[in-house]
Amino acid sequence: MKMNSSFLSLLFLLFFIHSSSAAKCQTSDRSALLQFKNTFVSDPSCSGLPSVVASWGETDDCCSWDGVECSNLTGNVIGLNLAGGCLYGSVDSNNSLFRLVHLQTLILADNNFNLSQIPSGIGQLSDLRQLDLGNSRFFGPIPSAISRLSKLENLRLSRVNISSAVPDFLANMSSLMSLSLGECELNGNFPQKIFHLPNLQLLVIPYNPNLSGTFPEFNYNSSLQRIWVEKSSFHGEIPSSIENLKSLTSLKLGNCSFSGIVPDSLGNITGLQELELHLNNFSGQIPSSLERLTELNRVFLSYNEFSNATLSWVGNQKKLVFLALSGIKLGGTLMPSLGNLTNMEQLLLGENELTGEIPSWIGNMAMLTDLHLYGNKLTGSIPKSLSQLTNLKHLYLQYNYLNGTVELSMFLKLENLTELHLTANDIAVIDDQVGSRNVTLPKFNLLGLGSCNLTHIPTFLENQNELELGESLPILPAICKLSSLVALDLSSNLMSGVLPQCIGNFSSLDIMNFRQNLLHGTVPDSFRKGSKLRFLDFSQNQLEGQVPRSLANCKILEIIDLSDNQFTDGFPYWIGALPMLRLLILRSNHFHGKIEEPETNTEFPMLRIVDFSYNNFSGNLPLRYITNSKGMKIFNTTASTYRNTFVTFSFDYVWALEFFYSTTITIKGNQRDYSRIQEVFTSIDLSSNKFEGEISNVVENLKGLQSLNLSHNILTGPIPPSMKSMARLESLDLSHNQLSGQIPQQLSWLNFLAIFNVSYNNLSGPIPLGNQFNNVDNSSFIGNVGLCGDPLSKKCGDLKPPSSGFDEGEDEGSFHIGWKTVLIGYGCGVLVGMIGGNFILTRKQDWFAKTFKIQMLKNWEDSR
Repeated sequence: MKMNSSFLSLLFLLFFIHSSSAAKCQTSDRSALLQFKNTFVSDPSCSGLPSVVASWGETDDCCSWDGVECSNLTGNVIGLNLAGGCLYGSVDSNNSLFRLVHLQTLILADNNFNLSQIPSGIGQLSDLRQLDLGNSRFFGPIPSAISRLSKLENLRLSRVNISSAVPDFLANMSSLMSLSLGECELNGNFPQKIFHLPNLQLLVIPYNPNLSGTFPEFNYNSSLQRIWVEKSSFHGEIPSSIENLKSLTSLKLGNCSFSGIVPDSLGNITGLQELELHLNNFSGQIPSSLERLTELNRVFLSYNEFSNATLSWVGNQKKLVFLALSGIKLGGTLMPSLGNLTNMEQLLLGENELTGEIPSWIGNMAMLTDLHLYGNKLTGSIPKSLSQLTNLKHLYLQYNYLNGTVELSMFLKLENLTELHLTANDIAVIDDQVGSRNVTLPKFNLLGLGSCNLTHIPTFLENQNELELGESLPILPAICKLSSLVALDLSSNLMSGVLPQCIGNFSSLDIMNFRQNLLHGTVPDSFRKGSKLRFLDFSQNQLEGQVPRSLANCKILEIIDLSDNQFTDGFPYWIGALPMLRLLILRSNHFHGKIEEPETNTEFPMLRIVDFSYNNFSGNLPLRYITNSKGMKIFNTTASTYRNTFVTFSFDYVWALEFFYSTTITIKGNQRDYSRIQEVFTSIDLSSNKFEGEISNVVENLKGLQSLNLSHNILTGPIPPSMKSMARLESLDLSHNQLSGQIPQQLSWLNFLAIFNVSYNNLSGPIPLGNQFNNVDNSSFIGNVGLCGDPLSKKCGDLKPPSSGFDEGEDEGSFHIGWKTVLIGYGCGVLVGMIGGNFILTRKQDWFAKTFKIQMLKNWEDSR
């Protein structure tokens, strides 16, 4: 025992001697660190907080400085962790930092390096194992000098604007265990060989929409544990060899362009915990082998093209916390086995074909916070057992066939409930005077009661943040009290009366939609400077008078629709100064007078859709106004979009919604409703006015235009041959004018032209041959006695089709728009999210669910 005690004492003495003699930092390293410190100031965004290096130099031993790690044996600086250190400045390749040649760890994430290049001097740090520059405001490509870091194990450049391709040399860095390049604006093709790096465990490259790539055949000895490529342009199929990734725990492929079937072999990766395949083009059946993946806790399969999808594989997934299967044509009933998933927090099964009743056992899923069953074929009453889900925050049951009576007081126990949507069922909602009792409903952010047979406005109206009520209600003066209003949608109802004077006073309002009501009177001229309004729709009412001049204060307006009213005004020239305006519809009013030439070429710089039809405008065509728009001049595509014309607009607050914006386009005298408009769609409709004179050659500048309607005017002169330059034109209607001369043969060069109408003019000569003209019917040419050739019965003799003269080089570039606004669907009112604001909307549209998609975005991704 005495010998053991002596031995322990000796060990303690040796440890004490070693600890007391640990080397202090090297003088050269100390000098390099102080010079590095002097390169920076404190980032202004840190609100006056000092930077992490501010205290450096107060003591001699740099090994004791914040963020500095030294070797106990040599005193060399081997680690520098300055993450979130409030550093502001630039780092060039001559920085003293790169004299710290023994560095093994360099973490500079979450600082502000002022868009300087990633310095090539990093290549001098040959011992580096870990390099983290994430979210540090570096800019530019990954320098080739990094290829010299042969010992590098972890490379994180997430949220650095690289804006270039992934360099091939990364595929040769055999020591890499983790590669994180999320949100880097990467482009080009991802090098497949990176998947085969022998030690790579984490491959995190999401949110690079311009990054393309496909999966290789995976090796049996792969170390990969995590593959995240969501929201990129990866495509192709998932190879069956994915089963070789035995260590894989997380596979995130959401919002890409993958297709084909989900391989049955995926069920052999028994350690898989996260599977995200949503928003792709997968087809076939959901493999039953997924039932073997008993470690799964997150599954996103929503919005794919699966067939015969069922829930039969879900019952064994006892660890499931988040299950998203919306929009996959899921059939059958809600099986009792789902009730065993007691850890489930979010169950998203909206927009499917589920039938039967909502089972009472759903009340046993005590952890549920989100339950989405909207847009199915569910029947029966709403079970009272839902009141047992005390953690529930969001309950979406709209657009089903539910029936019976629902008392709002049944939700009193759900203190966390903020979003309740019961719209468009066959239920009768009773507020049972909860507002007059000593109890209160939860503080809703969203209360959807449209088409719920309400006989009066609920008494708790002014205590709520967002409301959707039954229709046929008067406009409420109470909206004037909602000072934080963000979105106001009262469309597609029988709202009557006049607009309140306060309508322009909402400082936070983004959306104003009064479409399709019975409103009359004038629009108050009360829109204030600094307005945040982006969407304005007063269409299909009985409004009159002038367009309020104060709308010029709404500098970020993108959409104005005043169609189908009784406005009597000249052309509102001041609208042309709105720099963000993309869509202007004045159709079917009493607008009148000439539209004079613009004084500058700056009007309507972003306009894409114009409709002045069915008014009393006169004078020359106002084409010079429209040709100022970039969107009309430049358009880059290789395929027709006319039959695929849709656009979605997202609005991100606490949750996000997608909207399909629609309008009516007049073609060959018939109005066609387009339920969706593509984000790159461009259209001009000046029909049914009193425009006169010739069609100016300025139309040749409209290279991006897809639809042009000048019919039912008093236009004279020839059809300009310069129209051949309108290379993307898909519809051209010049009918019911007084045009003369021949139809230019050059129009046959318009390869996308699907609809052409010149009927009832004074045209003569042969009808062009070749290309799309071979498919134009007789009705497009009638009323022109001098025309001849097919498809008319009057022949002109033998003619040969002209050779194509279109030069792809005439397309001067591409114009990409990102409409980050909300557009409210023309067919109905649309619910919009907000933060801390107020919202009233009313609606009853049974088909609304077909064109409306809710997607919860909360917590769908881990922090990068």
